[in-house]
Amino acid sequence: MLSPLAEKLIDEYFNLPFPGVTGVRCPYFNNIRKRSRGQLRALVGKGTPKEIVEESKIISTQYRLGIFENDCSVCKQNLTPDDIRKFMIDHDLGIECSGFVSQVLRAHYRELKGVDFARKIYIYPPSKFLRYLISILRPIENINVQILADDRNSVAVNLGEAASGDIITMLDTHPTKKINHVMLIRDVKDGKIQYVHARTWSSEGKYGHGVMNGTIEIIFPKDNLMAQLWTEKNCNGEQNETFIEAKRAKLLQIRRLKI
Repeated sequence: MLSPLAEKLIDEYFNLPFPGVTGVRCPYFNNIRKRSRGQLRALVGKGTPKEIVEESKIISTQYRLGIFENDCSVCKQNLTPDDIRKFMIDHDLGIECSGFVSQVLRAHYRELKGVDFARKIYIYPPSKFLRYLISILRPIENINVQILADDRNSVAVNLGEAASGDIITMLDTHPTKKINHVMLIRDVKDGKIQYVHARTWSSEGKYGHGVMNGTIEIIFPKDNLMAQLWTEKNCNGEQNETFIEAKRAKLLQIRRLKI
């Protein structure tokens, strides 16, 4: 398993700490569509659960949208988790895949090894002074899938070596071959890889996406990832859009960070 703090953070993404309402699963949001720069982490798909909730309070109060009571101490009693998710999605609040994985790994390595993962990995070289400086000041905001998959930061491991804290990277996937994705291995036991990630499925429409867990059952230990049984939302094969994205990827790997 991941460290207790990392597990707690995952649980908070699946049940955002909105006061007065439980069961709000964090939606997916990728800033690449908005291309906002210099924004707070919560506004670019990189925030912690608490930061995302706080930004929801600010937006609701600023625009008088009535999500919270007058003192912002609790959500209005008639709101459901779906109401809050809809509000968040309509206002571009959520988490994207590398932001989710980075935040969880940051908690994991802080507790496990006493190091800040986000300040240990290579992002930009000193020769690119401005970008390098920004990455020092705002590391989480500058970590993406390609950086996590960079040989300077992680190494590919075989299926049989997969362990908690490893990542599964998909490079150049989607029909466009321009999308990258990363999933975090939460645990490996009983012949199954248990993973978590932030993603969007086309079959879920505008409001169904967000953080999700799934399993990869190791049916053929000597074969590759694609030969195994992928299950998410009780969907397998062509009904499992995560499996389809993995199948489309130019490069699909299990990788271990050099921390």
